[in-house]
Amino acid sequence: MEMRLGYAGGAEPARVKLWPAYLCFVIFGILMPFSKPEFKFTTLLFSLIAAIVMGLLAVNLLIIAFNSGNAAARQADGGFAREAVGTGMLFMIPFTVLAILALTVLGWNAVMPFASAAITTAAATAGTEAMKRGAQGLKNVMIPTLVAMLLSTVWMMLTGIMP
Repeated sequence: MEMRLGYAGGAEPARVKLWPAYLCFVIFGILMPFSKPEFKFTTLLFSLIAAIVMGLLAVNLLIIAFNSGNAAARQADGGFAREAVGTGMLFMIPFTVLAILALTVLGWNAVMPFASAAITTAAATAGTEAMKRGAQGLKNVMIPTLVAMLLSTVWMMLTGIMP
């Protein structure tokens, strides 16, 4: 029986939250129509939907990739993939802040490069977090980076054809 002293609410540690990652995706979706020459409400709706879908895909595909490729780590700690992805996705926050500042203060319409860099960096960091939690192999950094590059490319193409 494992005893954890110092936990007033029980023996279970708090679960890693994924809402900061989803919030970053939503913010990128909100910023997208403001980087276009002319603001349209339909562009805002489409970009928000695309951002939410990409956020759900990115987080869940990374969790699936870590769980399927690391059976030993998954058996040792069932929530290691969720914790690794949640911690890695926190690296989206600085890129989100930079995108907001670039658009509002500097007047740049470069939201998608910041979003692409945020997704790719966060996915690679999630891979290193998975390795810190017991996952083995270089695949834990390469596969998430490839997934992130694919998702960010699809997202850039979608934003290019939005009204």
